[in-house]
Amino acid sequence: MMNCEEADRFLDAYVDGELEPNDRAELEQHLAGCPECKQKLDRLRQLREFFTASAPHYPAPPELKGKVLARLEVTRRSNIIALVRRPWLYAAALLIISLVLGWLKFSPDREEGVAAQAVANFKRAALLERVCDVVSPDPSVVKPWFAGKLDFSPPVVLPGLNFQMRGGRLDVINNQKVAAVSYKRDKDLFTLFIWPEGEKPIPKKDWSIGGNTVCSWKSNGFNFVCVSNMSDEASDEVVDHIKDLVAQQ
Repeated sequence: MMNCEEADRFLDAYVDGELEPNDRAELEQHLAGCPECKQKLDRLRQLREFFTASAPHYPAPPELKGKVLARLEVTRRSNIIALVRRPWLYAAALLIISLVLGWLKFSPDREEGVAAQAVANFKRAALLERVCDVVSPDPSVVKPWFAGKLDFSPPVVLPGLNFQMRGGRLDVINNQKVAAVSYKRDKDLFTLFIWPEGEKPIPKKDWSIGGNTVCSWKSNGFNFVCVSNMSDEASDEVVDHIKDLVAQQ
């Protein structure tokens, strides 16, 4: 778990959108539970905004402007800009995470705690518009992206049922770096969190937490937690397909 000293070193890079995905995920998790570091982040953003508003502006040559805009598109910093313009999103994300973590604090069940963290990550990613670090509907693109970022190679499958893969990202559950792969079908959305079971395999269980359906199971040496906005019946159908596909790998 990241401490305040480590978080302080990352704040500038976070505001600039230059953090690696795994560092960004750990920092956001720390910020969700640390008001002091959150205040430092707010002051830093206000300072940046003050200098940006007060500094003189000069028109850039068309060629330079085009290169900068192209670079911004490639690095997807538009998400960071949108977040700064809509600070209520960050406040809402912190509120949701705090409520879930508050519930987690009083839950003695380890599996329920893992499920609650997965739900908090699912909601945070949606509110902060950071569902994916790599955007692609192709498992052959998403799976290699995790290489070098994790010490394991997660199974990445297409569940069918008219779902399209949106992509993947790095996340953190129970102080463990995990792979998070997201899928969408119309208004249906689910994220599959994957990590090695090791000495802590997760059993097959179902929950309803914060209006979301959660399913957990283990297969082929991995723990799986699926969080969705779907009904229990629709979620079970998807999970059954995924289980079959993973078993075939």
